[in-house]
Amino acid sequence: MKKVFYSIVAISIGCFSSNFVAIGEAQAIEEGLYWGGGSRYIRIAKQASSMGNSDSDRVCYHGFSPNGSVITSLKLEIPRYQTGIDYEVYRLQAPKTNNLANLAIQQNTASPDKITFGKLVGRFVREGSEYKRDGYSASDGTPELQECLDSTKPYFKQILSGRDRR
Repeated sequence: MKKVFYSIVAISIGCFSSNFVAIGEAQAIEEGLYWGGGSRYIRIAKQASSMGNSDSDRVCYHGFSPNGSVITSLKLEIPRYQTGIDYEVYRLQAPKTNNLANLAIQQNTASPDKITFGKLVGRFVREGSEYKRDGYSASDGTPELQECLDSTKPYFKQILSGRDRR
């Protein structure tokens, strides 16, 4: 009976310590190019923090389609250790007056080759589209994406295509 009890305690401690380690994990959103169908793409780019702390790495978003593009910094809104379901959510740092301010990206650890992009409702991204990884390199970005990565403040720039400008 004692052996069974000690085995249960050892398993419990092992589970607790593995959850404890997760609290210190860095942001895990995967860099790369994601395809959302048709001509819709999202590029996620990261730049390591100058302080060497991976929790403060700079993460930027570049969404583009024939209608134009948006380049913005991403803020880790819901870290993985707070979800209990092994996903995390990043919010676009768009101005509050912009209709993009409530948009977010959710990435599950079990499917790092997919992201969900849509409205942040509670603790989940809802009414969104799924984007699948189309490439692993995020190095072929635009000057605006590099500006976003180099900035230390929230960054937002919207570029409309010629047919959408009024």
